[in-house]
Amino acid sequence: MPSSSDDLSQQVIQEFQHLLTQSLHKIRHCLSQLDEDQIWWRPAAELNSIGNLILHLCGNLNQWAVAGITGGSDARQRESEFQADRSHHRDELLSLLEQNVQRASEVMQSLSADDLLEPRTIQGFSVSVLGALTHTVPHFVGHTHQIIYLTRQQLGEAYQFDWDPDARRHGVPI
Repeated sequence: MPSSSDDLSQQVIQEFQHLLTQSLHKIRHCLSQLDEDQIWWRPAAELNSIGNLILHLCGNLNQWAVAGITGGSDARQRESEFQADRSHHRDELLSLLEQNVQRASEVMQSLSADDLLEPRTIQGFSVSVLGALTHTVPHFVGHTHQIIYLTRQQLGEAYQFDWDPDARRHGVPI
């Protein structure tokens, strides 16, 4: 019979996976409304484009939730994530992001309650596996909201919302 710590760890992992899946859905929705110029548009020279943010999410998620947890190789070049300009097309960016979310989800799914408490050193920080996940998942969600904002900033009234807050009252499935 599973212990309550196993139940809790599985619930936490499911919530992390849900947050990543929801964020991926939101990013996919934004990318579907944008052309290549808009994906790589920077609101100012020193600020990031949506393309940069997606590359950054891939690098961070791999470093913290995959390589950092499994002990795999991490060849991340963080600065290049922010310097990139039109280096990947929309479909390539989306594919990279989907692959990284899938790998992170698979790693999470393999973890036990005891695994979550194991120590790791990631990007020079001493953290537990749970600490690594509580770093990278909210980081992913936060940048997702930046991507939504940049999309809305560019599209203005043409932005298509993914859901309607009144949908439930009108019987529309969300």
